[in-house]
Amino acid sequence: MALGYLAYKVKILNQKVNKHLSSFVLEITMPIMIIDAVLKLDSSMKPGTSTIVTLFVASIVFYLAMPILAFFIVKILAKTINIKKTREGLHMLMMVFGNVGYMGFPILQAACGDKGDLAVFYAAILNVFFNLAFFTYGIMMAGYGTENKVKISFKKFVTPGMISSFVGITLYAFGIHYPEKASNIFEQVIQGVLGTIGDLTPPLAMILVGSTLASIAIKEIFSEWKIYVFIFIRQIILPILLFPLFKIFIHDSLLSTVLFIEFLMPIANSALIVANKYDLDSKFASKAIFISTLASIVTIPLMLWLTRFYPI
Repeated sequence: MALGYLAYKVKILNQKVNKHLSSFVLEITMPIMIIDAVLKLDSSMKPGTSTIVTLFVASIVFYLAMPILAFFIVKILAKTINIKKTREGLHMLMMVFGNVGYMGFPILQAACGDKGDLAVFYAAILNVFFNLAFFTYGIMMAGYGTENKVKISFKKFVTPGMISSFVGITLYAFGIHYPEKASNIFEQVIQGVLGTIGDLTPPLAMILVGSTLASIAIKEIFSEWKIYVFIFIRQIILPILLFPLFKIFIHDSLLSTVLFIEFLMPIANSALIVANKYDLDSKFASKAIFISTLASIVTIPLMLWLTRFYPI
C-alpha cells in the first residue's frame, strides 16, 4: 500500500492509470488467480463434501441475516447520530457488502500461507453468493430512503470474477487439477503462465489501494465524523460480537478463518458504482469507502490478533 501511495504522490501512477490497472486486476489477474488456485488443489488438499455444504449454508445465512441486522443498526444510528434519511439505504448497503474480492482474495492468499489456494477457492464460492445478493436486493437496498428507483441489474451480474468463480467450482466438481508432475513442456508452460499471472494479483491490488488512498483530498474526507461511528461499529463492534458464532457453528478452522477474514473486509467499491449510477450520494459513499479502507489497515490485523485467528 505504501508503495502505491508513494507512486501516486510522485506521479508515477495517476487516476487514469489506476482505472486501467484496476480493470487489469479485476478482469484478468484475479480471475486467473481463482482458476489457478483451484487447479493447484490435489486430492489431498480438497475439502470434503460436508465442508462445502457448510460453506454454502453459511453464505446463504449470512446474506439473508445481514440485511435485517443492517436495517436495525442503521435505524438506531439514524435516531442517535441523525443520519440523513437519503443516506440510510447506502449505509445498509455498505454494512452488508465488503470488499471480499478485490481485497479479500489477495489478503487470504497472503494470510493463509500454504493453505492460501484452498482459502481462495472457499472465497470464490462466497463470491458467487456476494454477487447474487448484491445485484438483486443489494442495489435495491441502496435506494431506501430516497425517491430514486433502483432496479435489479442482471447484466452486471456477469463479470470475469463471477465467471471464473463458476469455472473454479466446475473444475473442483469434476476433479480437474494440475498433474503432480508436469510431463511435457505444454503442461509446464500452462502452470507457469497461470501461476505467474495469478500471483500478480495480491501485490497489484495492494498497490492500487495505496494509490487510490493517495488520490483523495484528505481535508475533505475527514470532515464526516459520523462515518467514524459507522466504521467503528461495522469493522470492530460487529466482528467482536459475531465472532463467537463462527466458532460455535463452523468447526473447520480454515473455513471459519476465511469467512471471518472476508467479514473483516472494508466497504465494497461496488457501493460507489451503485451511488454513481442511480444518482445517490456518491461523494459520501467515496468518503466512507476511503475511511473504511484506510481503517482496515489497522482493524483487520487487530481483529485477527484479538480473536487469535492469526497466524493460522
